[in-house]
Amino acid sequence: MTQQPQQWHSAVTIRRWTQQPTDDQLAEITRTLPGFGIIIDNGADRVRLEMTIEAPTTRQAADTATRAARTAHSQAIGGAPDITALRVITAEDHEREISRPHPMDLVGNAEIARILGVSRQRVEQLAREHDAFPDPVARLAAGPVYTRGSVDAFTNGWQRKPGRPPKTS
Repeated sequence: MTQQPQQWHSAVTIRRWTQQPTDDQLAEITRTLPGFGIIIDNGADRVRLEMTIEAPTTRQAADTATRAARTAHSQAIGGAPDITALRVITAEDHEREISRPHPMDLVGNAEIARILGVSRQRVEQLAREHDAFPDPVARLAAGPVYTRGSVDAFTNGWQRKPGRPPKTS
């Protein structure tokens, strides 16, 4: 008995390119991906190729998505991408997910001050002067907002030095 094809949302995550592709190459990838193809670059070390696949089963949708990502990458840039993850869900489930996004664990300067054991003014100074301090995900009227995960990552590498720094002449 043959199953009826259905729509699937597929996300193929690849290792980021060592050399940034041109705008034309990126456009070629999105044109080559099936359905509604898009590229999402996390700005660090991964790129996600998302597309809409029509297939009767999850397995066939996964195979089609992987093949499509490899083909699009090969045609636009050359060579096979280094695939690190694959996610396939029904288009219906994808629509449900994007209509009700997961809440983010967000913190502002007051919460960061409590986490680090410093004043809010010191948090503002760290944000301005420390290269490893995370970028805010948003700037609201109440101030910058950060993800707790990015602040935790900063905390792991930051050492609080008590007392005032020595005066320089």
